[in-house]
Amino acid sequence: MDGEFQSQIPNLPGLKSYRYENIFKLYKTNTDQYYYNLLQSVFMPDKISEDTVYYQLITTKMPWTSISFNAYKTIDLWWLICLTNKIYNPVKLPEENALIKIIRPQFVSTVVNEINNSIKQ
Repeated sequence: MDGEFQSQIPNLPGLKSYRYENIFKLYKTNTDQYYYNLLQSVFMPDKISEDTVYYQLITTKMPWTSISFNAYKTIDLWWLICLTNKIYNPVKLPEENALIKIIRPQFVSTVVNEINNSIKQ
């Protein structure tokens, strides 16, 4: 059971390059329904160059999607912020006065491409 990425399945809609779903392969049930393999894991390196990130103080509770929009003008990169900060339960919101790392926008494309390349090998 190999599965395919959504971008490889012609009858499914394409996804923007920054969508979290791009990390997971799709499989078919015996009734031809697609489902994602959510067991795929992605980790950021322990050491990220300080030139690649900046720090943001979270002064009020807000969802990761809002933090993503504030940083990148898209909600689609919430997962990158969680990975960068080793947050493995994105349902849990950051605490007030938390200092989080954000990948600088000019490096996002490179980081996402490296993540995508590492999982597709």
